[in-house]
Amino acid sequence: SDLWALGCIIYQMVSGLPPFRASTEFLTFQKILKMDYEFPEGFPSDAKDLVEKLLVLDHNKRLGVNDDGNTYESIRRHPFFEGIDWDDIWDQTPPTITPYLPGGSFEEEYTVP
Repeated sequence: SDLWALGCIIYQMVSGLPPFRASTEFLTFQKILKMDYEFPEGFPSDAKDLVEKLLVLDHNKRLGVNDDGNTYESIRRHPFFEGIDWDDIWDQTPPTITPYLPGGSFEEEYTVP
């Protein structure tokens, strides 16, 4: 479901890795069934709490599933999203995203293709 996916996306955005990792798809699926994932050191507590409430095998117990309509108020009110002005979100200017370019170049005038 979308709520499960949101939990996976938040985990990956914060940690840089997906929550369930293994050497094969079968083993990854087994980890999902067993809810075998860990939070890396330094994972923010608000993000951890939200992910734990979204990555729940029983879809009827995930945060937001019982909210009226498609507002997901319980998710919007979660401390992870503190400071988000949901009423004005579509009128806000998105932050500038600077691409991450790993490695380096010895060329002085290198441009990204």
